[in-house]
Amino acid sequence: MTPFVLMIALSVHSLFEGIAVGITHTLEDVWTLLLAIALHKGAAACSLGISLVKTFPDDFALCRWLVFTFALATPLGIIIGMNIPDSPVMDVVFNSLAAGTFLYIACSEVIVEEFTIPGGRCWKFLFYLIGIAIIFSLWFLE
Repeated sequence: MTPFVLMIALSVHSLFEGIAVGITHTLEDVWTLLLAIALHKGAAACSLGISLVKTFPDDFALCRWLVFTFALATPLGIIIGMNIPDSPVMDVVFNSLAAGTFLYIACSEVIVEEFTIPGGRCWKFLFYLIGIAIIFSLWFLE
């Protein structure tokens, strides 16, 4: 059941990411958001793919369908965001939802599962800190 929860959570997060891009006003902000999305979208897709293949090793059609659903969430969010009325409140709400779903997925699904697996915990923690530093460095791009 966990891969389905992970797929739904990642898809909701991707939808909110797309909405955040769709409601953005300046090209510079769009590029900043796209860079942030690109930095973690591949890792999220790999995490989802590995989880699906581990759980459903003989059902690649289901795995492909669930990954395809995840892949459509961001473009769908962009389309929705482009049709949302222009408002500073909406900007804050949808950017907060995108960030909040990212933190929820990371803290409740991905990190917990990775650190319960024995072995390599120091390396996992090191790369966890490197990931935080990379995302934090995006703040300085503005």
